[in-house]
This record gives sequence, C-alpha cells and structure tokens, in this order.
Amino acid sequence: MATEVTDFYGRRYRVGESDRELLGHSRNWVLAAACVAMLVAGAGQYGFGLIVGGDYWLLAIWVATQAVAVFPMAWLRERLHVKPMLAMPAGAVLTAAGDLFQGPATAVLGGLGAAVVYGTCFGVVAKWFPERRTYLGLVSGSFAAGAVLFATPLPIIALVVITAAGIVLREPPADWWPAKPDPRKWALDKTVNLSLRHSRPAIRNYTPGQLLRCPTSAVMYVLVACAAAAWLFDVAYTAAFVASSGWGYAFAAVTVCVLTLASGVARWATGWAGEQFGVGRVVRAALALGALGQLLMIVAGQHQSGVLMVFAALLVGTTAGCCYALLPALVEAHFGDQAGLLNFGLVYSAKAVGGIVGIGLATTMVAMYGFAAGFLLAAGLGVLGAVAAAMLRQPGVPRLLVPA
Repeated sequence: MATEVTDFYGRRYRVGESDRELLGHSRNWVLAAACVAMLVAGAGQYGFGLIVGGDYWLLAIWVATQAVAVFPMAWLRERLHVKPMLAMPAGAVLTAAGDLFQGPATAVLGGLGAAVVYGTCFGVVAKWFPERRTYLGLVSGSFAAGAVLFATPLPIIALVVITAAGIVLREPPADWWPAKPDPRKWALDKTVNLSLRHSRPAIRNYTPGQLLRCPTSAVMYVLVACAAAAWLFDVAYTAAFVASSGWGYAFAAVTVCVLTLASGVARWATGWAGEQFGVGRVVRAALALGALGQLLMIVAGQHQSGVLMVFAALLVGTTAGCCYALLPALVEAHFGDQAGLLNFGLVYSAKAVGGIVGIGLATTMVAMYGFAAGFLLAAGLGVLGAVAAAMLRQPGVPRLLVPA
C-alpha cells in the first residue's frame, strides 16, 4: 500500500510499493534496457565523424541538433504524457534514418532521434533510481561507448534494439521511492547519503524558467560549452591528427577507441568520486587534467611517442567522461531535483555551442594553423571551464554562513 511522506525540505515521496510489484521484475532491467538503447543511439555521433570521410560539419549538425532537442523533446513528452513505449519507437525510426549518413538532413534526423532516446532513457532511469543518481553515469557512459558500433549496420540495429528497449522502459508513479533507505533520513543523514558530506541540497527547487533567470545558470552554461567543445574536438580530429603525425590508420583507430571507451568507462565509475570528494571538486579537477591531456597530445605527436599518445587519449577521455557523468548531480545541487530532466536538458543544450566551436569552427583553425593550434584551443577551453566551475555558487545561499 502506497503512502506519502515529506522530508525536512518539503519534498514529497511515495513509498510502500516495490519495483517488483510495479514492474513484475527488478528495476535493474529498466537500467539495462536504457543502457543498451543509449549505446545504439550514441553510435551515430561517431559515425558522422568517421564514416562520412571527415565531413566535420555533418558531425557538428548532428551534435547541435541532439543537444538542443533534448529539452524540448523531454518537455513535450512530459506535457503530453507520452509513454516510453511510444517515444522509443519514434526515436528508433529517426535514429535509423540518421544512421544512413547521407547528408545534413539525415544528420538532423539522427540528432533528433538520439535526443528522444537520450531524454527518455535518462528521465525513466532517474525516476526509478532517485536514491542512486550515480546510475545516470551508466546511462551517459553507454551513449559515449556507442563508438564501438559505428562500423556495424546501424539502421537495422537501431530499429530493433531501441524499439525493444521501449517495451521494457516503464515509468514509476510520480515521486516514487524504494523501500530503503528512508527518504527523510536520506535528505539529512550524511551516513546514509554520502553526497551530503561535501555539498548541501539546493535551497529550493527551480523551474526551467527560474533557472534561466538565475546568473548561476549562465556560469554553468559556459562550463558545459567549454567542456563539450574540448571533448568534441578530440572526438572529431584525433584520428586525423594521429595519422598525420606518422602513424598508420590502425594506430589511429586504437587511439580513438581508447579515447571514447575511456570516456564511457569513466562515466560508469565517476559517481563514487563525486560522493567521496564532492561533485564540484571532481568537475574542476577533471577539466584541469583534461587541459593537460590536450597538451600531452601535441607533445606525443611531435615526438612520435605512441605510449604517450595512448596515455594522453586515456586522460582526455577519462576526464571528459567525469564531467558528463557528474553534470546531472551538478544541476540538481544548484537547482533542485523537482524539474529533473528539464533543467538538465537546458544546461545540456550548451553542448550545441561546444559542437559548433569544437567541431565546425575548429575546421578553419586546423586548416590554417594545424592540429596543434586546435589542441591548444581545446586546452584553453578546459582551463576556462575549470575557472567557471570554481565560480559556481548555489543560488540563494550567502557566501559566508553564520557558524552553527
């Protein structure tokens, strides 16, 4: 029997129903289905960069469309109460059309399809795991790991796998919470909720409109745009840079695989670091170390050091994965969790700016000044992002608190 409880902050929770009662099986099946669907949807991001022969503007169009569309697609789905069983097949058709890699039109369709899948999977998993936000890193990491599928028959795989995942993805009742832990203890007890050791919850829940009017959102937007631009530059240009530095295509492919898989694996494991050291600290450190990795890429290419190149790719991929995995927690820590995916979608849309700068406009810079200039720009953007992360302040909280 379901009952409603309220915590210290006034947040409501629906407790008393288990996931097995509501689904007929463990909620872990929902997590697994979401990860598989995201793996397939994310493959197009790398397909446009690799299969279409280096037409980087197509990749920029795909990325910009996907990033911008996450918020409106999620808003429409919530507004119209579209169930995942209906949203996912639509996303599958759009993703399959995009995976034909035939030009700007398919890049837009692929980006829209990925946005539908991304928003649906992210939203459903967040509702089923309200006490385990780190699991969102598994979903995000699967999207990044889609690079391993870019050379497969993606349209067929997208239609079958994403549609099948939609059958498994079902949403819980509003404000659902599992039997354990007690949500009232979770809101206050640092021994139960480890993330409270380094950050307090948002002072209140912000709607998307209120978020846009808050200066903190502008700082966070800059942070995400810088991180995305640096990361997407690496995704687009690493293979060409490695090949132009004297290595063969095989080593270039290995380097790209290390880069992308490191990002995916890091997203799966980053939640622990955020709980132990604080989300803000980990994001700042990741951006700074990522900038160092960009510089190491240049050194490795100039000295033709294969070991250093692989290490640099590992460092860049890992730190980028950390930033993306912790972004949902960063948004919730500043703006609350009530709007959930909608607030995240607004901040995530900064990835579109990063795609245009890091992929599209970088084409001109690389053509004029070489790859080293592009990696220097990526390093500078990483440093700027770290500075922006250091400037983040929770809205409504004074800089100096009265001692207890």
